[in-house]
Amino acid sequence: MFGLGCTKSSLGSLGKFSNQIAITTHQRVPMKSTVGTFERLVRRLWGLPTGRGFYAEHPSKPNARRVPGYLENVNGTTTLLQKDSWRDVEDATRERYKVNAQPPPSSKAGPREYERRTAHDFHVHSKENIINTTSGGGAYEGVDDCLRSVSLAEDVWHLLTVDMSLTGLLTLEIVLEFTFMFLSSVVLCLIATCEGDTLDSEMMNQKLLLSLTTVRISSDSIYGWQTRTPSTKPEIAMLALLGWAHWLLLSVAGAVIVARALKPLQQVAFAPDCVYDDEALSIRMMILRRHMILYDLQVRIQAFSGGLIIDLPLSNGTTGYARWTGVFPLTMKHNLDENSPITKKGMDSITNIAITVTAIDSDGKPVYAVAEYYNPRGWIAGRPEFQGWFKKKACYPRILRGKFGDQFRFFRVPNDSGLAHPSMPGAEQDAKAKDEPVTAPPVFLLDFDNFHVVHNEPELESPV
Repeated sequence: MFGLGCTKSSLGSLGKFSNQIAITTHQRVPMKSTVGTFERLVRRLWGLPTGRGFYAEHPSKPNARRVPGYLENVNGTTTLLQKDSWRDVEDATRERYKVNAQPPPSSKAGPREYERRTAHDFHVHSKENIINTTSGGGAYEGVDDCLRSVSLAEDVWHLLTVDMSLTGLLTLEIVLEFTFMFLSSVVLCLIATCEGDTLDSEMMNQKLLLSLTTVRISSDSIYGWQTRTPSTKPEIAMLALLGWAHWLLLSVAGAVIVARALKPLQQVAFAPDCVYDDEALSIRMMILRRHMILYDLQVRIQAFSGGLIIDLPLSNGTTGYARWTGVFPLTMKHNLDENSPITKKGMDSITNIAITVTAIDSDGKPVYAVAEYYNPRGWIAGRPEFQGWFKKKACYPRILRGKFGDQFRFFRVPNDSGLAHPSMPGAEQDAKAKDEPVTAPPVFLLDFDNFHVVHNEPELESPV
């Protein structure tokens, strides 16, 4: 079944949520914002989300107050402990993290298996990482690499529209523009020389200025309203030809920009690690933009073992979901029962697990997403070239034994202070506030800081 956080399809009781969230809070490393002042300003100007902190008031209220703090389990209920600053949050939770440490690493533990993540690390599923840790581990050889092509034009077009970075593409356009103007001035100088003019610095200067007309800069802007030697017929013909060539260059550049603009945007992100226990394999995914809806999600999960590719069906018996909104994360599960290929083979024989998701977003555009997770005790993750690729990067995407951290806190009604801890300012007014008229429905708040958190389980006798 699918779930919210690490829960199953139903939300269950609030107490169950609360107990799990408290464990999450104790075991995760505090997140730190990496967004700079300039980026935050740009996001604010464009109306993108820039809020910080936990809600101390119901989100339906105008300008609902958000504060630094952390979640705590008090009498089986998830509550918010407010602090004056994020530095105070770090100080208040530092000792708690030391006491509630992860299970001791097993003697069979693979490379970086018990390393804690300090960020969401969405980029670990990038195309570059997948290529360089799978097929990118090899190289072609033979008589001529150029033979591995069906068309030079297609290869160049693919390079411009897919492979080349945006910075590289803009740099190429600028270089081509200046190169075109320079070569145009050289051609005009050659024509003038052939007609008997003397080649000197003055002529080169005039022809360079004249070449600017080929890039849509008018001659009046260059020379001003003054008399000058009229262009000869060969020069006029060449200017017309160069103008057409520049128009063709701009048309191709515009087509490349349009092709890149029409590429599907990344609408979803996978958690950097997947988890399993005796019951199920779980892979967590979220929609990046809250107001986006995905239709007809098709999901395929496959495991790789000794050259074999094994399909892992979803536990709900379908191949996907009719629709999913951007409010809650989606946890896709594969049951590890007696019929599961993983149970039959054992998790130690699995080297990596891949998942693909295809869908249509609410604007009718295609959505494609892929993630690949590696068994820390598998031979792929143990190879030196694999570890070398991730040596100075975030930890590679892992298959971990454990559970995902829950992400939810419950606001009953706008009159509720969000199950605030009694020590929070204003919390003592909560009872009185409940007598106010209800103006909005209950709401679950998603602790996004917990999206990547995994609670490792100690080594136990297990059929998986």
